Amino acid sequence: MKPPRKPSRPSDRGPRPDRGPRPGFTPGAGPRPPKGPPSKGPSQGPPAKGASQGPPPQGPPPKRLPAKGLPAKGPARERDRHVGETEEKYHGVRACEALFARRPKDVIRVYITEDRRRHFSALLDYCVQERKGFQVVEDDNLERITGSIHHEGIAILAREYRRWSTGDMMRWLEEKRLSGPFLYLDGVQNPHNLGSILRIASHFGVSAILGAKGDLPPLSPAAVRVAEGGAEFVPVYGLTDPVGDLERLKEFGFRIVATSSHHGDAVYGAPLGRRIVVVLGSEGEGMSPPIEALADQLLQIPGTGVVESLNVSVACGILLSEVWRRSHEPPPSDRSRGRRR
Repeated sequence: MKPPRKPSRPSDRGPRPDRGPRPGFTPGAGPRPPKGPPSKGPSQGPPAKGASQGPPPQGPPPKRLPAKGLPAKGPARERDRHVGETEEKYHGVRACEALFARRPKDVIRVYITEDRRRHFSALLDYCVQERKGFQVVEDDNLERITGSIHHEGIAILAREYRRWSTGDMMRWLEEKRLSGPFLYLDGVQNPHNLGSILRIASHFGVSAILGAKGDLPPLSPAAVRVAEGGAEFVPVYGLTDPVGDLERLKEFGFRIVATSSHHGDAVYGAPLGRRIVVVLGSEGEGMSPPIEALADQLLQIPGTGVVESLNVSVACGILLSEVWRRSHEPPPSDRSRGRRR
């Protein structure tokens, strides 16, 4: 049996002149009493379950991080974005590995497929620690994000590569931080060729790639992916005065060696060393006359002659392989001593 319901209070309650005003703070009636912890009187009981019983901790509150391995929510912290710097999405396993290894602070956000999470666990842990967002996406979503079907399951939104100037290069030469060899690209416009050349140049220890400012192809995400991480190890310099800057390199003791598919000395018998600038022209037009006039020597890669020329990246690999071999082989006296043993 249900208990009887209590009668409801009447809704037409009027003023109660028999009661005085309620004590306490009334807005507009005077200053608000100062805030502070309530005084601990004898009537207070024990603290509630889970409440802190000791003195408050000193210093700023500890950071609360998302659970390890979970995507960090929200945009990257504002300190990760520098005014005036542009951002780009780089993709490909080797390219992203090298980017994270060489310049982790440039990472802004990571897009990754589920099957790549284990491989890039260190990168994702770093994103959690530094509060940089990462997002687990499907293959087709990553294709839309990168604009490429060759994303290989990983993409990093990062600040673009720094554009090095002629002044940087000359200062580093004076400080002996650059020793050669160098590559000079004259009229090479294809970004994929630039990516292949960066990959080869990093393998053979090239100090830098040079070219006329505005004439070099852009270091696009596609070029970076083709470079397979090499773009992180070989800086690219756009020269404002190519002829004058190459002449200054000659003053530093560098020889200018130009390549030709039609005439010149065979590369396998030419004197080569690390203090050298190898000039590569475009496959169609070759070198420009002002650059060719600076060359101390013209070289060619001997072959059957059935085809007119090699792809510029293939020629680059053959030439740099020979430069590397000459720079690292022991002198003749050491070789003869080794044979006698």
